[in-house]
Amino acid sequence: MITIYYRGHAQTLDIVRGVASGHRDVELSDYGREQAATDFRLAYEGVEFDAVYTSDTRRAYDTARLMLNGRAVSITRDARLRECDYGDMTGGPRKAVEALRPSHLREPFPNGESYVQVLGRMRQFVDHVARSDRGKTLLVVGHFATYLGLEHIVNGVPVEGALESKSHSHGVYILPEQQ
Repeated sequence: MITIYYRGHAQTLDIVRGVASGHRDVELSDYGREQAATDFRLAYEGVEFDAVYTSDTRRAYDTARLMLNGRAVSITRDARLRECDYGDMTGGPRKAVEALRPSHLREPFPNGESYVQVLGRMRQFVDHVARSDRGKTLLVVGHFATYLGLEHIVNGVPVEGALESKSHSHGVYILPEQQ
């Protein structure tokens, strides 16, 4: 069995501006850095992680780094944990992109990707940790797409249901040995 603690990255400059980041690399806001270093850190204070994975974006990596400051655990960046590529909508209004998510379940965002494509990346990641991290407790810091993949692949939640979820900032997933 593998226990996966999922945490969405802390507040970014794009979140403050109401902008959809997608694959664009953006920094944490001042509040986001404080959020990761205090609130997120305290939330996981009693949990011993064997391994930590983040997307390869600064916002995810910096969230994990600040959360785990002083702990002896390495952080592995993995592009498979990235947010959905919003293509031409990257940098556009966040609320508009969120409203369009259901229509891009199978149809890619213009010059971007679909959520089905995101699930393909996430399936590869889950299969990887199922082979390499048996019996371990993991922390995964990512994005809405990371959450969507874990909900669908590990918990069997239909993608449409996961897309509509309002509570995607954190969770715990149990990956059985046979996964």
